[in-house]
Amino acid sequence: MIAVIFDMDGVLIDNAHYHERAFAEYFSRYGTTLAPEMFGRGNEELMAELFPNESKERHRELADGKEAYYRQIYEPHIKPLGGLIELLKDLKANRVLTAVGSSAPIENIDFVLDKLQIRSYFDAVVIAAMVQKAKPAPDIYLKSAELLNVAPENCIVFEDALAGIQAARAAGMKVVGVATSLPKERLTETDMIINDFTEITLDILKQI
Repeated sequence: MIAVIFDMDGVLIDNAHYHERAFAEYFSRYGTTLAPEMFGRGNEELMAELFPNESKERHRELADGKEAYYRQIYEPHIKPLGGLIELLKDLKANRVLTAVGSSAPIENIDFVLDKLQIRSYFDAVVIAAMVQKAKPAPDIYLKSAELLNVAPENCIVFEDALAGIQAARAAGMKVVGVATSLPKERLTETDMIINDFTEITLDILKQI
């Protein structure tokens, strides 16, 4: 039996541009930019790295402000990645267990699952606050497998970020790279690469 675990940003939705825009506009006053390899990591870790002289409370304030701004600018444009709904329906019909495993804040996860009305398709939702370490550590994906009661080696992860791919690999899982946030040539440490979910089926997943 396989289980399928979905990262959220760049996988359920193609939203990297909106995160980049929100980050650039919200943090422009600080002269701070985000390198591509930083995407997919938890806000707590990012804020500590970008603002090492600020308190943890200030880190939370900065992160919360940026995320609220992101939701504001993305809401009019939110839509599922191509083929996602069809794949989720197929997995549900065939009783394949699914989870969301994301380093994103719970507010963003609720925003996406509820706006797209897809919460019912997932058997578990795992966020960074539920584990000790965010991606690229494997904790989020190992916790997802635990909640689904499926061995990690039988789990397939959809990921768009390098940190997430590292996390899935470290968890001993198969990985399908989704080429939304990064070009395909950056997603080489995967078992397969897709542009969106119109290129994948349950039968293909079983063969990975």
